[in-house]
Amino acid sequence: MNVTSIDLNLLIAFDALMNHRNVTLAAREIGLSQPAMSNALSRLRDLFSDQLLVRSGRGMSPTPRTLEAQGTVREALASGLLPVWWT
Repeated sequence: MNVTSIDLNLLIAFDALMNHRNVTLAAREIGLSQPAMSNALSRLRDLFSDQLLVRSGRGMSPTPRTLEAQGTVREALASGLLPVWWT
């Protein structure tokens, strides 16, 4: 994975999706439309080569790969490595 080509907005979308495990609620949290968040999820799936979140009886459940990445993404967002306007 070439990290220099990653859209950093996707990290924020990933975090919101993990917080809510619901595309509509995640979109609302970060000020996107539901279709825009669905597009972000699709791009994240391509980036990670994984489904990341799959439909379950009560919304969406994270895959093992998603759970592995969650801590790293949150650390990156909290570390201050991203410009202030990203968070």
